[in-house]
Amino acid sequence: MSGLESAPKRPPALRLPGGWIIAAVPLIWLLGLGAWVMARWSRLPRLIPVHWDILTGLPDFWVRRTPTAALSVIGTMGGICLAFIVLAWLMLQQPPPQTSPAMLAAERVFRRRTALLIVVSAWFIAFLPAFSLLPLPFGALRVWMALFGAALFIGIIVLVRSGLHMRRRRGDPGPGP
Repeated sequence: MSGLESAPKRPPALRLPGGWIIAAVPLIWLLGLGAWVMARWSRLPRLIPVHWDILTGLPDFWVRRTPTAALSVIGTMGGICLAFIVLAWLMLQQPPPQTSPAMLAAERVFRRRTALLIVVSAWFIAFLPAFSLLPLPFGALRVWMALFGAALFIGIIVLVRSGLHMRRRRGDPGPGP
């Protein structure tokens, strides 16, 4: 019997939830938004809102319409989305711990759910430049904020439950008195 046959079997690598296509949608959306902005440049307002009051949802800071301003709004969010997607992917690439099969399964679920929350956040962040550059109705930002907040809240609750499930699998009683 060779040493390779006795080595423990590694579980299959974790993949991004939905695969690369779903993870790339925010970047594709931002490229499309950039093309739309360039095609309709003359119809954009002279001032572009770039910051909003969190309580009212109304813009409270504008910049003049320039290619640099418009594309920097898109580019900044694109950079953040790309960082989120890479972060989710890197988190899934870490080698699994040497532990029991039940604990390994629980950790894999936790990692996939964390990656899903990161990818969902990238989707929401990618839509933020739309409030600066598209003629969206009043109140759309408030709806976006409510949906993003709800998604983060639900995602965090799911992650806390998964973390507690991992702790029970490990048999750890938690912090002492």
